[in-house]
Amino acid sequence: MINYKKIINNLTNLFQLGLLTTKDIKQEIRNLIQFKKEKTMNELNNSHSRDLEELKNKINSLKLEIQKLKKLVGKR
Repeated sequence: MINYKKIINNLTNLFQLGLLTTKDIKQEIRNLIQFKKEKTMNELNNSHSRDLEELKNKINSLKLEIQKLKKLVGKR
């Protein structure tokens, strides 16, 4: 929330000085939205990667368990 207030204050100051046009405001809003989207996508990708690693570990442990059970069955 504090970051948004800083951005709004900076935009307001530039607008008051006449250094900011509507095109600049549009571009700044696009940049903010793009940054937020990329941040969210990155978080989703990271969680997906962690889930995938957990599944791989579970599959590997199940493979080992199956191999042990096959050895036990083969001995009988």
